[in-house]
Amino acid sequence: MKLVHWLFRIVTYVIFACLVIVLFLIIVPGMRYFFSPGFFTEYPRSMMREGGILPMLVGSLLLMLFVFLITIPAGLMGTIFVSELAPRRLSILIQSLAATMNSIPSIVYGLFGLSFFCVALGFGTSLLSASLTLSTMAIPFFINSAAEFLRSVPKELREGVIALGANKLQSTLMVLRASRNGLITTLILTLGRAFSETAPLLATGAVFYSTKLPSKLSDPIMTLPTSIYAIVMNLRGESRWMAQGMASLMVLIVIVVYSLVQFLRRRTHV
Repeated sequence: MKLVHWLFRIVTYVIFACLVIVLFLIIVPGMRYFFSPGFFTEYPRSMMREGGILPMLVGSLLLMLFVFLITIPAGLMGTIFVSELAPRRLSILIQSLAATMNSIPSIVYGLFGLSFFCVALGFGTSLLSASLTLSTMAIPFFINSAAEFLRSVPKELREGVIALGANKLQSTLMVLRASRNGLITTLILTLGRAFSETAPLLATGAVFYSTKLPSKLSDPIMTLPTSIYAIVMNLRGESRWMAQGMASLMVLIVIVVYSLVQFLRRRTHV
């Protein structure tokens, strides 16, 4: 038993060390560009060889804001219906469909967004098309994950709340409160997945170069992941420093957000 115990410990340490090395090799080479003048406050110039990442940063933040505003109400209503209101067979069917949608490659969502939001609805290449496409991808992921947390709430809690005279709405709110840990975790995972997507944005809302920030929903945007892809695939080595800087920034944002959420959950006992 001791041999098996040490074997698992060694494997765990090796995996952790590999993860740290990978993160180190991604973050460190690009961090030095953070201190370049205008890296966060200027537009890119000379085919990404000079300037900064202001439009990419603003575009990514706006995209996450709109995905959040669309996904939260739609995802919560869908989760409540699946776990609390729908008949068992219908609930199983909806969750199966959501699980199937989660396994669809993201480029398929991009093609759907291009044909439906951009062309059929006439939104064109825009922030609105990109937000709706990412939300279409994020909502099934949110529902499928959050429904499990709502179902994990003890049956006795529901029965106790109803026995005290609460109606169905009050009972559902109590269940949401009891499962808020899981809902917060699911929300962060959903936004984290949407933040790192590239293919749907290339097809629906992202442009390679822009000289202005988006001022309305119909404007196209630049984002961090799509700009990294465009630089690596299309430009020469003189421009790849910017891709390194944006890659480091994306990884740091993900690490900081996840760490902050974990810290707040432990600090407030959420």
